Amino acid sequence: MEDELLKSLAKEHGTPLYVYDGDMIAQRCETFKEAFEDFPAKVRCLYAVKANSNLAVLRLIGGFGFGADIVSRGELDAVQKCGFDPDMVMYTSNSKSLEDIEEAVEAKVHVTVGNVAELEYLKKAGADRAALRVNPLVDAKTHPKISTALADSKFGLHIMGGIADQAVDSAVSLGLSVSGLHCHIGSNVRQMDGFLEAAKKVIDYAVGLKERGIILDFIDLGGGLGVSYGGEEVVSAQNFAASYLPLVTDAIVRLGYEPQFWFEPGRYIVAEAGVLLCGVNSVKKTPHKAFVNVDGGFNDLVRPAMYGAYHHMRVLGKEGEDAKYDIAGNLCESGDILGKDRMLAKVSAGDIIAIENAGAYGYSMASTYNSMPLPAEVLVRGGESDIIRSRQGIDELYLRQRMPPGL
Repeated sequence: MEDELLKSLAKEHGTPLYVYDGDMIAQRCETFKEAFEDFPAKVRCLYAVKANSNLAVLRLIGGFGFGADIVSRGELDAVQKCGFDPDMVMYTSNSKSLEDIEEAVEAKVHVTVGNVAELEYLKKAGADRAALRVNPLVDAKTHPKISTALADSKFGLHIMGGIADQAVDSAVSLGLSVSGLHCHIGSNVRQMDGFLEAAKKVIDYAVGLKERGIILDFIDLGGGLGVSYGGEEVVSAQNFAASYLPLVTDAIVRLGYEPQFWFEPGRYIVAEAGVLLCGVNSVKKTPHKAFVNVDGGFNDLVRPAMYGAYHHMRVLGKEGEDAKYDIAGNLCESGDILGKDRMLAKVSAGDIIAIENAGAYGYSMASTYNSMPLPAEVLVRGGESDIIRSRQGIDELYLRQRMPPGL
C-alpha cells in the first residue's frame, strides 16, 4: 500500500491503526489453493482463525472456499457469523471444557482430541466421531514458544509411548469412530524438513490404523507456513504443496484408500497484508540512544516483546537511512520496544511509522494493558477503504466494572 494512502488513513482514523490489504489477502488465498490443483487427493484449506479473527477478514477468506481452524467458542461464533460450512471447520484447542465440546458438537464442526479425557466429553456431548491430534515429536526449527510438536509440548497425543494408541482404544470402547488424524508442528516454519518428517510419521500411523480396520476421512497436516519478516528465505506455497506430493501419492497406495488431506495456513494468508501505523509523539536523545516515542506499544503488537520478533519499519513519506533509533512504545514497561537499532529517515514529531507484516498475531493478540484502548482496523480493496473495527473508547474500558456499595 502506498505511503500517501496510509498517511491519509492515519489522518482520517487516528493512530495506532491496523490497515489490511484485502487484495493481497485475496491473492494469497488464490495462490495457496492453486498450489494444490495437481494433488492426487482432495485437499481442504482451513484458515487458522487465531492469526486474525476480524469478521471482514474472515468473510473475505471464506469467500475463496476456505474452511477454518478454530481454537475457542469465540472463534466458533465468528465463523458461524461469517457463514463457514460446519463440515469445513476444525476445533483444535488443547484444553476444551465439556461446554466447549457440547457447543462444537451442536454446531456440527469437527473436534480434535489432544488428550484421552476429552473423548469422554465427546461421548457426553452426543458425538459419534473424534479426530485425534497426534504429536509426532518433530522440531519445527522455529521459536520455542511457537513450536508445538516437541517432546515437552502441551499439544497432542504422543505417537511414541503408545498414548495415541490408548486414545484409539478409548474411542472404540466409547463407540466413537476415529474420523481423522491431525498434527501441527509450529508456526512461522521456514523449512520443509520438519513438515515432511511430521507428515511421514502421521501417514505411517494412519497405515497402522488401517491394519486395525480404521479408515480415516481425512489427515490434517496442519499449518505454520512461514513468511519473511526481515528478508529471510521462506518456502513458497507452490514448493510447500509440491514437497508433499510424493508422500501423499505413496500414502494413497499404502492405505489402499484416499482420505482427504487438510492444511491450515494462517500467518501466510494475512501477515504480509497488514501494517500497524503509529504516530510519533517525540524524539528523545540520550548519551546512548535515540528513541522514537510512538503512540502504540506491545499492547497493540506484542510479538517483538514476546518473541523478540522483527518487523521492518519505515517512516511514511520519507526515504533514506539517516539515523539509528529505538522505536519505543508508550507503555510503562522497559520491554516495550517495538524495534531496536533501526536505521530510518530522520524522524520528527508528527511523523507516522509503518510497522510492516503485522497482519497476523497483531490485533488478535492485542490487549488493554495500561488501560490503553484497542486500535481501529481498516480494510483496503481496489483502492477503496472501509473501517472494519472502530477504535475502542476510554469509557468502554470500564463498561463491565462495578463499584461495590460503600466505596
